[in-house]
Amino acid sequence: MPVWRPVLCAIAALAVALDAGSAAGEGHLVLVGGGPTPADVFSRALALSGGRSAIVAVLPQTFPADTIADAAVTMWRTFQPREVVKVSRTDPVAARAALERASLIWMPGGFQGLLMKTIRSTPIPDIIRARFLAGATIGGASAGAAAMSRAMIADETTPDGDGIAPSGTDEGLGLWPEAIVSPHFTERRRLNPLITILRDHPTLLGIGIDEGTAVIVSRGEFEVLGRGTVVVVDPHGPHMRTLKTGMRFRYKERGISVE
Repeated sequence: MPVWRPVLCAIAALAVALDAGSAAGEGHLVLVGGGPTPADVFSRALALSGGRSAIVAVLPQTFPADTIADAAVTMWRTFQPREVVKVSRTDPVAARAALERASLIWMPGGFQGLLMKTIRSTPIPDIIRARFLAGATIGGASAGAAAMSRAMIADETTPDGDGIAPSGTDEGLGLWPEAIVSPHFTERRRLNPLITILRDHPTLLGIGIDEGTAVIVSRGEFEVLGRGTVVVVDPHGPHMRTLKTGMRFRYKERGISVE
């Protein structure tokens, strides 16, 4: 669309740097497994994003209606950042301005496949990648967490609730290219489906995140927060590790440490 063209070249250059693995100014990723989540997870995300000076931009495209995004806007306002704004579906100039100002970009639950289908033909993915490289925090719950992967777990149902044949993976944002993220992990018994997907992606780690649980990803490692567990499935072994709150995993070295 013409209104986006002035920024496309600069955004594309930053996206290339992301694909090349540049970590010079990378921000943090905050991935929540879904469900009721302890407040300290959101407080931590906000602290990483400037605290009371943070500007939070919420993407609505993970669900056909905006009710989940509206709830996320209300939730973030309770933490009293400087500003919370819902990214416009219909005004690309306003959407770009909101994303480029944000220190925290949040993607709520819904359908990760719908999210990527909605934004794939727009510059929004590249803007998000550029903001991540510039130091912004990118966060998401449930579908928003799943979309962080490059090889993203595909939707299990269509937005109208009909079941669909499992297609394995779809193309995600690629902010965490070393991992495939599976939210609602224990609650929806997703270990076996994740193992099946990893057979087709043996170089990647499977990251299963329980409800009420988050991983904070930064520069080659992640920390676990919340009331549940995070399961790391490594096709090259040890095959499976379970992490609890306070534990860290150096995913580039594939080693665990405890705070």
